[in-house]
Amino acid sequence: MSTRETHSTRKAAASLLAAAGLALAGCGGGEEETGTDVEDVQESEVLESSPAPQEGTTGPADVVAPYNGAYNREFSDDRALYEGQEVTLTGEVEDVVSPNALQLTDPDDVELGSLLVLHDADLPELEDGAVVELTGTLQASLDVAAAEEDLGVDLGDELTDMEGESYVRATEVTVTQQEG
Repeated sequence: MSTRETHSTRKAAASLLAAAGLALAGCGGGEEETGTDVEDVQESEVLESSPAPQEGTTGPADVVAPYNGAYNREFSDDRALYEGQEVTLTGEVEDVVSPNALQLTDPDDVELGSLLVLHDADLPELEDGAVVELTGTLQASLDVAAAEEDLGVDLGDELTDMEGESYVRATEVTVTQQEG
């Protein structure tokens, strides 16, 4: 046998073995199929895609546009949707708690309650009743010690009663109208 014939015979034998291996892999002998084929990949892509959002519905996986508006009941009711996101709020100063903290309120809804706002820089000269616009990140739960460390300021003892409440970690506070 020549070298050429030996080489061809080896190629044919290798091809037969490969084909036999593929044929045996396809015969599961009653066992469940393992691996992924083209159809599985195409089907999983379709199964994993998200359905188009339905108007008027929101869920935890929905992306919510950043809030920019008044601090009011609508914002307060949807507060959980905005946790960890930057928000821009306009409201009235109910109380200046410290040089770095204020309580924001809706003057048209006295039952709403206030929202704590913390800022690392001293707040501008504020009077109770001033209207402010602020931008910051809505935080889910106040931990005074962690907030003091984050801001690099001493917030004092006034905030201990607010532990666990949501608050805004403000990056900017602007007075739009002073009381009076």
